[in-house]
Amino acid sequence: MPAPRLPAETIRAIATELGFDLVRFGPADPGEHGEHFRRWLADGRHGDMQYLVDNAPRILDPTAWRAGVRSAITLAVDYGGPAGELPGGGRIARYATGRDYHRWLRERVFTLRERLEAAGLPFGSMNGGTDAVPVLERALAVRSGIGFLAKSAMVISPTHGPYLQLAELLTDEELPPDPPAAGSCGTCTACLDACPTQAITAPFQVDARRCLSYTTIEQRGFAAPELREAQGDWLFGCDVCLEVCPFTKKSARRSVLGTDRPKELQPHRVVQTWTLVDVLQMDEARWQSEFTGTAMRRAGRSGMRRNAAVVLGNRGDDRAVPALVEVLHDEDPVVRGHAAWALGRLTPRSEALARALQREPSAQVRIELERSFTSR
Repeated sequence: MPAPRLPAETIRAIATELGFDLVRFGPADPGEHGEHFRRWLADGRHGDMQYLVDNAPRILDPTAWRAGVRSAITLAVDYGGPAGELPGGGRIARYATGRDYHRWLRERVFTLRERLEAAGLPFGSMNGGTDAVPVLERALAVRSGIGFLAKSAMVISPTHGPYLQLAELLTDEELPPDPPAAGSCGTCTACLDACPTQAITAPFQVDARRCLSYTTIEQRGFAAPELREAQGDWLFGCDVCLEVCPFTKKSARRSVLGTDRPKELQPHRVVQTWTLVDVLQMDEARWQSEFTGTAMRRAGRSGMRRNAAVVLGNRGDDRAVPALVEVLHDEDPVVRGHAAWALGRLTPRSEALARALQREPSAQVRIELERSFTSR
């Protein structure tokens, strides 16, 4: 192996200085994880995430995306902290409570690239990012020693726990690979036992179509009726498989609150001030102005309002009834349909549902109204 043009420890020191909690080196390709990905796609477990199918050749062979890459600089930030919850209820996955990681983490990766170029690596010899990059991030993280693969299919660091934001830089440097991370899940099945929708179908096997991190974010349109009650209080994403993991105690930030947290991880104003009814009733102007800079935009305005209706129905608070009745007139059939479902749980056979059924033009919403009107 030729000596890298920049010592590995220099790369690690620069990345650590920029705020990355873990910095490791490993292969640029997914190795044996690639075959698992192929089978997962073939089984349809990706749901409607067609972009994964479309990008599969580049995901499986990084040289198809970035010619000449030899190594991956894998990076992780510990985002552990208090549960994300709106005032009055409505839970949000921890990673989405602060500034949109697609922005701040990508900016940090690009800053690292610039610093490494200034230190001696050739300009244009690296590329990377976070999440939207066509690579199997968890596979690269496991192969480089960031952590071990959990039965939940997440990556667990033996020193920092499971709350990890992953990123990477692919480089044409031959970097000395780090050893695999120590540890494993052992006999623990806490994540399988606790998953509210049984999306973890077997150790290391996740069906995205049942996972709340898919159904509340990536999925568009109507949520599967059989998964709505299991959604519980989750407005955006889900942290259950992480919360029950014994390794959460390794997160150095799990008890760090408020302004003591890094600015990117401090709660967004929406998380601190909005209620579920606010989300349900928000118009396009508020969506565009107040949800800027949060990862929750990924679900779209329709998806967030749909999710709010489901959570309001699950919480069983009659004070939400007027707002749900109001949105039975909404222009969005997805919101109308899920408001009908929620009202069926709160006030079945109500006059509001009967009137809505008489005027409803959408066949799918009519089905929701009919089910709700006769649900009890």
